[in-house]
Amino acid sequence: MILAGDIGGTKTLLALYDDSGTQRIYHQRYASGSYGQFDLLLQGFLDAAANNHTMMLTAAGFGIAGPIQGEPGAQRVHATNLPWQLDSVALSRQLGGVPVVFANDLVASGTAAIASTPLHRTTLNPLAEPVTRASAGHVAVIAAGTGLGEAVFCYDGQRYHPMPTEGGHCSFAPNSAVEDQLWSFLRARLDGHVSYERILSGKGFFYLYEFARAEGLAQETPHMIARLAEADDPSVVITQQACAGSDTLSEIACRLFARIYGAEAGNLALKCLPYGGVFVAGAIAGHILPFMQTEFMTGFTDKGRFADLLRRIPVWMVSDPDLALQGAARLAAEHVRG
Repeated sequence: MILAGDIGGTKTLLALYDDSGTQRIYHQRYASGSYGQFDLLLQGFLDAAANNHTMMLTAAGFGIAGPIQGEPGAQRVHATNLPWQLDSVALSRQLGGVPVVFANDLVASGTAAIASTPLHRTTLNPLAEPVTRASAGHVAVIAAGTGLGEAVFCYDGQRYHPMPTEGGHCSFAPNSAVEDQLWSFLRARLDGHVSYERILSGKGFFYLYEFARAEGLAQETPHMIARLAEADDPSVVITQQACAGSDTLSEIACRLFARIYGAEAGNLALKCLPYGGVFVAGAIAGHILPFMQTEFMTGFTDKGRFADLLRRIPVWMVSDPDLALQGAARLAAEHVRG
């Protein structure tokens, strides 16, 4: 079997796959913040899995939100939104000496997204030119979740070569009078640098709601005051109310989110010219699908002289919550096959 993991600031998914890395056999979900160290979480999974399956691991692959350091076989990473320090050598020992592969979570997600079928994709740019074997090119992946991840897959005519980035931490660039006001609001609120991740992440919805309320873009209702006061995660309330069409401030927040999401995806596209397509991953996109379908491409193509070029690039949403997990399994299987 292959052990695969998707390690994020909010949740960690662990699973056992067959040795091809495609058939999932057993899986568990954990709240990442409930564990001080990853090896304790991992051991709990291994103990639980051993009660249900006879395990003979051949490799392990982990998609991790954070910059990977070192070479295959001796990799290290400090998870971006967690206090965990992971070491592939130490994890290999814990797993009985099998090879352990680390990948940036967007590299894992992109690996699975590229392998996905049209059935599992939602087209956001219906006017794009179709991708054929002859016209295939680089691919870009962007995903808003606990943070904002971005990656590029360079195509050499035969296969894709992943290039992880920390592009989500680039400076937010306003592109309208309202976004100018948003930048000023967030700069004061955050006491300094405003990155795209501050907006395009789970916490970003509440920042956008607070901004719309502070600027008087709509009136806050008693209903929302009560709902937000009771909520463990205000962003969930905001996205639900927006999609239901039952709160104007929430709708404004989600429209801003989707448009700025598209704008940053367009920035990424201009930097790598992904004629093979842009994949929008992460569960958040699926939670605000109506706004993604109406606002995302407006932001994506609002690039002046290069608007026509971006209108030709395919953009797909692949919001499968297990995408990074599937990609980690595929990467581990590829490592075993060499």
